[in-house]
Amino acid sequence: MWKPANLIVIAGRTLTDQEAWWHEFKKELHDQCNGKLDGDWLTMVCRVVYSIAFNDDPRHIARLAHAVFRLQRPKLGGAAHRIHMRRPRSNQCRGASRPRR
Repeated sequence: MWKPANLIVIAGRTLTDQEAWWHEFKKELHDQCNGKLDGDWLTMVCRVVYSIAFNDDPRHIARLAHAVFRLQRPKLGGAAHRIHMRRPRSNQCRGASRPRR
């Protein structure tokens, strides 16, 4: 489990390791998004991410999460999507062989 290098004290209370992880994750993600985050959404993301990444540096995980959230999905449907989704026609690409005649 990740532990902070230095104890984090807020309002005279030392945070637990989990609270410190959440604090560091939220602070980094908040900074990455220039403060434009919904608090409830951030708490939900933190709960999900903590459950799978509690051993990792929360600031690093926040930077990874930010990179993922910035990705834009391609629009589905239309000719451009069909071009990218076509299956290769070459037998070598599909790994299939034609029956010999």
